[in-house]
Amino acid sequence: MKTKQRATKSGLKLVLLLAATVVAWTTVSAQNVHAMDVWGIYKQAQTLEKQGKYADAIAKYKQIAPEFAAKKEYGNAAGMYRRIGDDYAKLKKYDDAVAGWDLEAKYAGLAGQTQIGIAAKRRADMLRSHASLFVETTAAAVGSSYAHGAKFEPKNGALLGAYAEQDPAVHNPNTAKPFYTEQFPVLTEKKHAAYLEYFTYGKPLSSIQSHIDHARAAGTAIELGIQPLKGLGEVQDNEYLHQLARDIEASGVKMFIRFANEMNGDWVPWHEANPKNYIDKFRIVANVFHQEAPNNAAMVWAPDRLPENTIASYYPGDDAVDWVGVSLYSIFNPALDPLQQGEDRSSHLEKFDYIYKLYAARKPVFISEGGVAYMYPEKKQDKTDWAVYKMKEFYATLPMLYPKVKAVFWFDSNHDASARIKYYMLSANAKLLAAYKLAVANPFYLSNVGDESPVAYKPASASSPVTASVQRVSAHVKTWSATLAKVTYQIGGKTVATTTSLPWTTQIDFAPYKGKKIDVVVKAYDGRNTLVTTQTVPVSVK
Repeated sequence: MKTKQRATKSGLKLVLLLAATVVAWTTVSAQNVHAMDVWGIYKQAQTLEKQGKYADAIAKYKQIAPEFAAKKEYGNAAGMYRRIGDDYAKLKKYDDAVAGWDLEAKYAGLAGQTQIGIAAKRRADMLRSHASLFVETTAAAVGSSYAHGAKFEPKNGALLGAYAEQDPAVHNPNTAKPFYTEQFPVLTEKKHAAYLEYFTYGKPLSSIQSHIDHARAAGTAIELGIQPLKGLGEVQDNEYLHQLARDIEASGVKMFIRFANEMNGDWVPWHEANPKNYIDKFRIVANVFHQEAPNNAAMVWAPDRLPENTIASYYPGDDAVDWVGVSLYSIFNPALDPLQQGEDRSSHLEKFDYIYKLYAARKPVFISEGGVAYMYPEKKQDKTDWAVYKMKEFYATLPMLYPKVKAVFWFDSNHDASARIKYYMLSANAKLLAAYKLAVANPFYLSNVGDESPVAYKPASASSPVTASVQRVSAHVKTWSATLAKVTYQIGGKTVATTTSLPWTTQIDFAPYKGKKIDVVVKAYDGRNTLVTTQTVPVSVK
């Protein structure tokens, strides 16, 4: 009986195995017969686009994009996701457009299409929406968490600085009346801690004696932009360099030595295609100044924010660098608008994010010169409102988002040696000046080396709890809209605060949520009161 049962079971297994084989063969054959015609579907998507049926076209592209990716045809996959992003943008579904361009960047990278990937990420970043919350606190509450212990570095807060000698409203180079150290604080209604002064390598320090004397009298520091105009070959460890350092030490004026700035850009005569040559010269200068001017000189290494890909290769080393500086400018440029609507959607505030993430953990960061232009120079179009918003956003939000920036210099000039004039001069634009006055009135911005800000900011998030009491809350809100006009805060479906000025500061009572994790819903509106984005920020309350 048992033998017969075993034989029956074996026969059954054989039948099932043959049946499975037939099914599998049939399935494979069907797949071969009905293999996806990706290029046929692509043509269908293009036809739908021409008809304005973007949602239907997206569905077609989404059908074939994963097929290209699965076959490791990454360039084609990137192209499909580019079209998905573009079509979502036409439907004004910008978060979905960002997701499409992010995938384009991913697959372009896998295909070795570096520039296409960079362009895709740039488009995505310009339209990307996000929100971060911060609570105002005291400097004592953050202690030294944002400090590095560098020379002249405030434990908390940022030294306020400017380049002002090209502004005729505050400086007369012929009579020295007015002199910028005296008149710029009058113009801006706040004393500045330091001023930028350019200096040609090879000249004696006495060539800028009047600037040193006025700095000493005003109690201000100098950011000395030392420029080897004849190239790095003239920079040697010699008596001239040692004497220059000794003279700075003897001057009694604190100086930030910004040697050969923007070295990563080919527009300066000291640019070296081989970074080692630059590094060797910077280290020579740093060694001499550290030796001869230990009290009154701090070494600042200051590339331009672009090109990013070569910045790190020029870094001279932690032992040679006291501060990391950066040149940070924004001039209205609609050419990169992903929506092709003639807007500049870039964030002046976030433009130096790359260099901040590279160096802020080990060195104080220094906006060694910068500004937002109030004119679109190519078209001679007034862009004051855009510039005012970007300036306000920068100064209002920087203390929260980038607390390890310890000095900020505004380039107060409309002068430029090139044909493309830049428009940053505060005295030439009443709205820009008013915005600057309001921005730098924040006590976070310091008037003297040695000062510290009484206020600081902490993130409010799921991992950084807020105290269950009334808190002064601010936000950084980035959206596809170039400017915003209103932000509301909601908790549990109820609006708890509305604010109409950067950095969207208000008071929120967190006491009812003690011991809970809540979602703070941030809604941002443009000047027409149109909802631009809704962002949810999880927050723990202790």
